[in-house]
Amino acid sequence: MKKFKMEMNKSYYSRLTEYTIVSPEWKDRWARLISGVFSPLSIAVAAVAIAGYAINNESVLTWIALYIALSILPPAIYIMYLVRKGIVTDFHLNVRQERTQPFLIMAINTAVVFLVMLLAGAPELILIVIAAAVLQLSCMLLITLRWKISGHCTAATGLVVLALALFGEDLLPLTLIIPIIAWSRVRLNRHSFAQTVGGIFLGAITVTSLLYATNTL
Repeated sequence: MKKFKMEMNKSYYSRLTEYTIVSPEWKDRWARLISGVFSPLSIAVAAVAIAGYAINNESVLTWIALYIALSILPPAIYIMYLVRKGIVTDFHLNVRQERTQPFLIMAINTAVVFLVMLLAGAPELILIVIAAAVLQLSCMLLITLRWKISGHCTAATGLVVLALALFGEDLLPLTLIIPIIAWSRVRLNRHSFAQTVGGIFLGAITVTSLLYATNTL
């Protein structure tokens, strides 16, 4: 009887401690918040802002605004339209079979934006950011036909690689967003661990390749 009471107390203490420190409900809330704040579109804005800061001239704000108007807002509005019509389940495109058409449209749109910005004389760093987006979307489109890779982790890792290439070890703490975002996606059952790792590799390889190809590194 005494042993039974001890086991009961231990079980109660374990549940109470787990709930008090971080309850499953709060973990889910944090995971949803992280996934929302660090969505691929949000990270794309951050990437072009970092590139603009590195360029540091008066005209760069115009290029950033043009990029957001042409490459960020249209996909966001398009996906919201698909959600409203019930064509896709949610804004983050969590169902693999629903990703193909949006990824294709976004890849084509971003490629057109790249050509427009190139012809308009946009700074090289801005063009690199857009080219990275085209390359990542194209790779994700092909991968999505057979497997569900993490777009969040792809975009986040690309951002981190770009920031480190431009500003060095001063922005090393930024690397912490990668495991945090990966945790949020796994926590919400949106991706497996392998799918987040795949996204991390894709983001690193695409941006690093472009930076080397353009002699930015």
